[in-house]
Amino acid sequence: MNTELETYFDNYNKLFNHEGFKQLLQELSTNATQLADIQTVKDVEDLYFRKGQVAAFATVINLQGTIEAARDQAEAEEEGSVDV
Repeated sequence: MNTELETYFDNYNKLFNHEGFKQLLQELSTNATQLADIQTVKDVEDLYFRKGQVAAFATVINLQGTIEAARDQAEAEEEGSVDV
């Protein structure tokens, strides 16, 4: 893996291990759960707005898994190019 890509993944790893990030994930998860409760939805516009908010929260909540999968793929591709 090149230095730039290694730095990219290392920076994310530092972020994921920071207590502030863990706190943010907890708050986003709580908010997403509250937004997913459709009993208080006023109309279809409110429903779609909430759907967008939940999707945005999910992107951040799942970021660590997404980055870890990308790093695993980059490492696997690197190993594959060495074996060729």
